[in-house]
Amino acid sequence: MKPTAHLLLALVGLFALAASAQAQDLGAPLQKTVTTPTETAPNLPGDAKTVAWSNSDVAEAVSMCRKQLADVTLDFERLPPLKEGNCGTPVPILIRSIGSDPVLAIDPPATMTCKMAVALDTWLKEQVQPTATELFGTQVVKLRNAASYKCRNRYGGANTKISQHALANALDISAFVLASGERVTVLDDWPHVAPPMPTPKPNADAETRDAEMPEAAIAATKIMAVPALPPAPPPMAEPPGDQPLGEQPRGQPKSAFVKKMHLEACKMFGTVLGPEANDAHKDHFHLDMKPRRAANFCE
Repeated sequence: MKPTAHLLLALVGLFALAASAQAQDLGAPLQKTVTTPTETAPNLPGDAKTVAWSNSDVAEAVSMCRKQLADVTLDFERLPPLKEGNCGTPVPILIRSIGSDPVLAIDPPATMTCKMAVALDTWLKEQVQPTATELFGTQVVKLRNAASYKCRNRYGGANTKISQHALANALDISAFVLASGERVTVLDDWPHVAPPMPTPKPNADAETRDAEMPEAAIAATKIMAVPALPPAPPPMAEPPGDQPLGEQPRGQPKSAFVKKMHLEACKMFGTVLGPEANDAHKDHFHLDMKPRRAANFCE
């Protein structure tokens, strides 16, 4: 047989094998590759590798702390150096009370840095106590500590930035207790102002006006268009009595007190967050000493 014939037979055999394989593939189900999106792993500050503070770090912090607390009256305990991953501080102190006339308890005791303690003392002496005396005729004898040191990210998130609480550089305050026993709380006494009703445009037609106004305002507008009826007699005044605490009108001394304490804290601390910041702070003031390049952050 000639070489050309051998080549033709070989090519025919190859085509036959290819056709058979294609027929088998057509009968098999197609396999789809499904890719699962990868989730971002939590980045928690306590999960980082813990490197203990050096002796020189601790010695330098102790020396600075002594200078900072020289003029501050505290009932406190110096704790061992704190280090949990990226959290901690070389010289944490546990404060039970601050001041002497009066002694102001922190309940429960709060763990913080010496720098934070100095700022807290200044705020209490220069703003909190004078304002309490002016508005209530007495002084604050206790702060309710809602949170101090805790190794976590901001808002307890998995991938948010590290919180100042994780550096013992923050304190959350939810209530002030007066010497009279009366309590002033951020949750109950912060003045909440209802948003104003939108004002319709002067030349807007009825349809446009109604689209821009709430239903209650529309109803009021339509009622006003009805011919006026004789005015109803004024309701009988109820005899004076004790007004329930939860129904006290805003703008009273307690509301004035918490508003001013928030405002004045903005001058003392690097960060101040309150009820107008977000829902997470509706019941407390967050105070911390985060360094700021320009102005303090206050909401």
